[in-house]
Amino acid sequence: MNNKNIERLIPKAINLLQSFPKEKIYQGYLASFGPTVITSGILQTVAFYSGDDKKKKVIKLMFDLIKEDLKTNHITLLNVLEENENYKNYEIKNRILEASVACKLAIRTFELKD
Repeated sequence: MNNKNIERLIPKAINLLQSFPKEKIYQGYLASFGPTVITSGILQTVAFYSGDDKKKKVIKLMFDLIKEDLKTNHITLLNVLEENENYKNYEIKNRILEASVACKLAIRTFELKD
């Protein structure tokens, strides 16, 4: 992960979070996303988060944040991961982890409800 990339992504994350639900549960999903990627793997985590409607919003948020960096025309992050080889998934994993940290920091700027 690169701190400069994270710093660059934070303002974009704040803009995307403007239209995001302001519920504390999403703060928890964002906080647990990174550790889940580390322990379970990127493809498994994205597949797991894609199976739930609320968690799917977290995946979409991060994908919207890094879509330009990935230079892809895929519709979902899961499609990107399924179609790339393992060596490319490592690079994608780093971008997603950077997006995860940026979102986790950005959501703290909002007042959240229970």
